Amino acid sequence: MEDLIYINGNRVYDELPLRSLFYGEGVFETFRHKSGLPVHFDKHMKRLKEGAGFLNLEMPDEGYIAVLIEQAVKKSGLSDLYVKLCILSEGSNPFYEKSQGSQILMLVREYLKPKDSLKAGICSFTKNSSSPILKIKSFNYLENIIARREALGKGFDEALFLNEEGNITEGSAGNIFWYKEGKLYTPSVECGILPGTIREVLLDIRDELGLQIEEGGYSLEELFSSEFAFFTNSLIGSVPISQIDNHLIPLDNAVYTKIQRVLPCELGWI
Repeated sequence: MEDLIYINGNRVYDELPLRSLFYGEGVFETFRHKSGLPVHFDKHMKRLKEGAGFLNLEMPDEGYIAVLIEQAVKKSGLSDLYVKLCILSEGSNPFYEKSQGSQILMLVREYLKPKDSLKAGICSFTKNSSSPILKIKSFNYLENIIARREALGKGFDEALFLNEEGNITEGSAGNIFWYKEGKLYTPSVECGILPGTIREVLLDIRDELGLQIEEGGYSLEELFSSEFAFFTNSLIGSVPISQIDNHLIPLDNAVYTKIQRVLPCELGWI
């Protein structure tokens, strides 16, 4: 028997990407489009392709995706935009079956400048570092949503996740770095993080910045004693952290001033 699907009492047929709606089966990327595709658009496409492959989704042609983005941007009439690009799953409805196709969903809107600094609250629940979906940017975003809402409810701007071992992982929408005794630190992928594009860019340009960057598993005490700390993602670039729970983090640092100067140039934002 065929599936009978209704919304508000009205039957729907093939109009909806039901596998993505039912199961969160899909991947996405968000980035800033400032007078052109991101300088590191290839990094976004690589991660999108890897996530689609992991979920057995059909990956559309990258050139076709780029054309659709530029068409949407042109129609917006804006020169500085937030872009969210999604690959939706198509196919039969039993959850255990594989996707049989894909659709492209896109959202564009005016880009809004981030805050000058962020206060982060430590999330009340932990991330499981062995979860296979942590390493892809999937539609399974409920943990991040709950964590961000929890943080906002406590007067913070962002959430900070720990894993089951008590080690720092990431924010609800970005990676975290901190500086101590001449070295930049960031959690390793093995801690249970989504490796972001800006995180990768910073690792790529560490020599240009004159920085050592160490990846590993770190406790909160390491972060609390840092000389500065910041979150990264492809919309904010980097934004300093002024506070984590009730611990204040220094903001004025010449090393971070250099990062703030070099990174936007590397991203083509200046």
